[in-house]
Amino acid sequence: MMSFLINNLIQPLNSLVFGEATAAPSPRPGTRDENGLYEPTPTDIFVVRAMLVKAMRLPPDIVDAVFDYAEYWAHSSNYIDYIEEHKNPLRILGGSASENRFLLRSFPVGFTSLGDRQSLADTLTYDMNEATPRPLSREHDPQFFESLLNHPTPKLARPVRKVVFTVKMKDQGWVGGRQHQKGAFNGSWTWVEAGLERFDSEQECDENCVADARYNSASSTAHALPLCALRSIYPEAKSAREEGKFNYQHELAADQEREIQRSRLATREWLSKTITWRWTDSIDPESEDGEELFQEGRGRGSATGEFVRNLKLGDVITIWGKARFRGWVLNLEKVKVDVYWAV
Repeated sequence: MMSFLINNLIQPLNSLVFGEATAAPSPRPGTRDENGLYEPTPTDIFVVRAMLVKAMRLPPDIVDAVFDYAEYWAHSSNYIDYIEEHKNPLRILGGSASENRFLLRSFPVGFTSLGDRQSLADTLTYDMNEATPRPLSREHDPQFFESLLNHPTPKLARPVRKVVFTVKMKDQGWVGGRQHQKGAFNGSWTWVEAGLERFDSEQECDENCVADARYNSASSTAHALPLCALRSIYPEAKSAREEGKFNYQHELAADQEREIQRSRLATREWLSKTITWRWTDSIDPESEDGEELFQEGRGRGSATGEFVRNLKLGDVITIWGKARFRGWVLNLEKVKVDVYWAV
């Protein structure tokens, strides 16, 4: 029924709005995914929505439902290719000081880029530098983020529709003990996990801030969303023994609600995986479907939909690489996160 409705809405749109002999205007430059499908900008979506509401006299709620069904959403993309950047995979060693390694962060929800970061170095600094562990004092209200954007913003309190993680990974390629099954995910102690950050409205940052890659420029100005203002919601920042200092609290085992993917046991072949978390997910972690997720190398609770449904305008998704115990090594070649939200 919904697909029939979509076809009947979209097909006559050009003739109704532009006339039979007039072609619709070309959309603003967006991007195309790996299958060649056009990925619209927030402005594209706003314009098409207005055309459908006004030209076809459709209730906005119906148009929004059609857009959700067609996955006609805005999105942002952040990635790191370690071979391209460093000529070698990233290695995370279990039992070492770096066994919990920050890998990547998304743009804030509602942002397709950070326009005040012009240099590649500054962009990479934002993407891949771990935020200093500090507790969140007060988060910004939605109006603050809206004021920074030059395109239509999400008006929903919970706008995110899906998050797509792409990883290329493997473990060290061997394992001791007959209890471990080669090629299985169960028993692996190397994995990638999702986190969440928010900007602290009480953090002030000037042109001399060393958290970003602009402090050595005579013409630098403070960023509207500085790296030093990011606060991790999880992993949580806990008080350290030294007064006024904080450390990230990383558990020994994977967080089953935020575990993205584990490596296969004792295999030297690279595992390429695309994992999608949707706002409509509703898998009970204790169900057979939850067990199936676990056997596929995902967290049992990673498909409840709660993570995606609770994301707000300005939220930042992070990805962490983890390895446990000496001898376990997580090798990473590529990491990517795509965030899709309704406009």
